[in-house]
Amino acid sequence: MSNATTTTSDRALALLGAGVAPAQVAASLGVTDSYISQLVSDEHFAARVAELRFESLQKHNARDNKYDDMEDKLLERMEDCLPLMHRPMEILKAIQVINMAKRRGQSTPESLTNKQTVIQLNIPVQILNTFRANPQGQVTEIGNQSLLTIQSGSLESLVKEKRNGGELQQGIAASA
Repeated sequence: MSNATTTTSDRALALLGAGVAPAQVAASLGVTDSYISQLVSDEHFAARVAELRFESLQKHNARDNKYDDMEDKLLERMEDCLPLMHRPMEILKAIQVINMAKRRGQSTPESLTNKQTVIQLNIPVQILNTFRANPQGQVTEIGNQSLLTIQSGSLESLVKEKRNGGELQQGIAASA
């Protein structure tokens, strides 16, 4: 890999690990969504992204716990001051500020989950009858042509195998 590619993949890793959406990562790095998808399809890269996201979530949760501890201390102090009622507004203002602080750890899991958009297609029956799908809903055959569903990261090894005289195994289906 060239130095520029390594730098781009390192930047993509940092952004994806911080929970930035793949489309935003591609746009910010000036690469295609497909390039980011190829990076993420690599098992080692995807594992590193997951590790970075976990570390980030741990840091956010630790910060949230500190805010919760401060809020508890302020509430205790307010409770202690109630009988005397001197300067309750300072304590109430501090409670309000701490209570309104953005909790990052709790909001991060939504950004870590993959969001999928389901699109409904209406296909004429004549065309629909030429498609065959497996129980997972993956198209495995069009007309008389068998299709192979693989991860994009596996494509290069499959091409090398084919060039070396190996035959493609029919009926293999893996999640994309």
